[in-house]
Amino acid sequence: LVPGAALSGGVLLAQCGVLMHSFWQRLNALFFYTLSCLGAFAFLAAATTYFHEAEPRVSLQLERIMLRRIQSAGHDQAILSLAIDADLRSVFNWNVKQLFVYVTAEYETQANVLNQVVVWDSVISEPEQAHIKSDLVVNKYSLTDQGFGLRDNEVKLVLNWNVVPATGLLTLSHAFDQIHTFQVPATYA
Repeated sequence: LVPGAALSGGVLLAQCGVLMHSFWQRLNALFFYTLSCLGAFAFLAAATTYFHEAEPRVSLQLERIMLRRIQSAGHDQAILSLAIDADLRSVFNWNVKQLFVYVTAEYETQANVLNQVVVWDSVISEPEQAHIKSDLVVNKYSLTDQGFGLRDNEVKLVLNWNVVPATGLLTLSHAFDQIHTFQVPATYA
């Protein structure tokens, strides 16, 4: 310090090589420090749910099918009636915000090796709603082929669900151990 120097604002500190930060710089540092801490805590919280082992029970059956040929549009269309008994309550944990549950119909044609069509879906927000049991579920979306490849074809029904977490990664699960396979009729209704 210089003897006899007057303290005038930041002049003396500037002469010593120390600069004061403005209010906005301090606020910015505080905000991003807080944001970094929240991000780290969110990551740690999401990491705890990856050790959760879910054991859903799924049963999927085809009750009825009606096959139509839509000549003007140039495609086959099947209307399905399904029996669904799926207990997905074990999938829920503290980090699950909701489940997006859907049934896909999968089949092969000469034009495509794998055709996947969503025929039914539902959003589940509470564990109490996660036991889906219905003997007659009519497909929300018709099973429509791009051509005439449905007739006399083998189709597999698979129940799938996406876990939408409060924090963390969106995950996709399939009930591949409970696939229901059926043969589409050879004649149109």
